[in-house]
Amino acid sequence: MQLFQQIDPRIFVHRVDTRGRICYVNSAWLDFAAENDWPVTAAEVLGQPLMASISDPQLRYLYGLLMARLRDGAGPFRFPYRCDAPDCRRHMQMEMLYCHDAREIEFRSQIRGIQRRTTQDLLDARHPSDQRQIDICSSCKRVDTRHGWMELEDSVLTLRLFDCERLPRTRHCVCPGCASALDRLARSGGSTQRQQP
Repeated sequence: MQLFQQIDPRIFVHRVDTRGRICYVNSAWLDFAAENDWPVTAAEVLGQPLMASISDPQLRYLYGLLMARLRDGAGPFRFPYRCDAPDCRRHMQMEMLYCHDAREIEFRSQIRGIQRRTTQDLLDARHPSDQRQIDICSSCKRVDTRHGWMELEDSVLTLRLFDCERLPRTRHCVCPGCASALDRLARSGGSTQRQQP
């Protein structure tokens, strides 16, 4: 796969208030959501609890820990993550910082690089699915194959999903490596440069 340099200058911003509710999203955040099949308006997301959008309990705990550390004076926190589409890997960077005057926590994401690839139906919500379920890491986008956490393309081969008319549903969680990195980040108060493959 070819790595393309980051060509999208947009910064996707949202903020949460002291109650942990989304209180601001910028236009780039809304545009990016629509580009990824989530055409939502600001009115629909403002006032919603941030944690309601994080389904995995461990990831909710880790984000809660980072937010608590920010309010205690640590940070800002910066870490890489992936926000993939079926036809590409998107390498992103998140920055979390505390806005003292407003007492809000700001999340700033930016695309750092894109790798084009053959379309992966496992990430296409419109593709027919069955009752099976597999775990995918919300941070690095590796898949739990029971033989280890693998890149999505490798997991399709390992799990023999390439010839299935219906695919398993994906459940977002956090893999042990990413969980450990976020926990260390929160406890150290600095930034992590853990590389995504």
